Amino acid sequence: MPTIQPDEPPSELPEVEAGRLPDRYRDRMQDQFLARALPRLRPGVRILDVGAGRAPTLAPKTRPTGCWYVGTDRSAEELDAAPPGAYDETIVSDVTEPFPRADRFDLVLSWQVLEHVGDVGDALRQMGECVVPGGLLLVQTSGSRAVFSVASRMMPHRARVFAMERLLGVPAEEKFPTTRQPKTEASLRAALTGFSSVDVLPFYRGAAYFRFSRALQRLYVVYEDWAAADRRPDLATHYLVAATR
Repeated sequence: MPTIQPDEPPSELPEVEAGRLPDRYRDRMQDQFLARALPRLRPGVRILDVGAGRAPTLAPKTRPTGCWYVGTDRSAEELDAAPPGAYDETIVSDVTEPFPRADRFDLVLSWQVLEHVGDVGDALRQMGECVVPGGLLLVQTSGSRAVFSVASRMMPHRARVFAMERLLGVPAEEKFPTTRQPKTEASLRAALTGFSSVDVLPFYRGAAYFRFSRALQRLYVVYEDWAAADRRPDLATHYLVAATR
């Protein structure tokens, strides 16, 4: 996923203004993520960015003075592809395994990574071990019961990449294999024991995956409106997890 830019308008805003998408698409999910991270961005903060690879979650211009920003990814090639100054340090490591160093961080970030790991519970537990007492684990991930998630698991990876390139214009290097691991509000909460507080915020924001067909997108939004209005968090398209150690 691209680095979060704090000053970009929502990509769906024109469709909201035209009445084709509901008002919940007016604000970016990224801004909710940044709003949770902002109070932690104090001078000297230590941040671990998990799985960001070539695109750190937080842009260098958003980081405070004296920040130590460490990027970890299981792919050395992805980390090497990051622009100069993206990280103060990089560590090749699988998020589902114990962190290879004894470092602890004030803020541990993960943006749209968990849908690509083998065991979500192990990943959350290992990330949690890297958080200092009073620190924050901040995770955004796609829901496993979202329509697009179910569809992607039914397709071979190459077919999925081809479809995303042709139908949605998503660069191939931004698409990685997805796993069948459950990611619902209930399963995320169950994996986050040991934290003093856990907040799981569901989003219902999958219409962009159907923008290649106006009719299909309208049909999908009717379903999504029902899931949002009926408060069915396990059908959410994405989750923002904020867990304080």
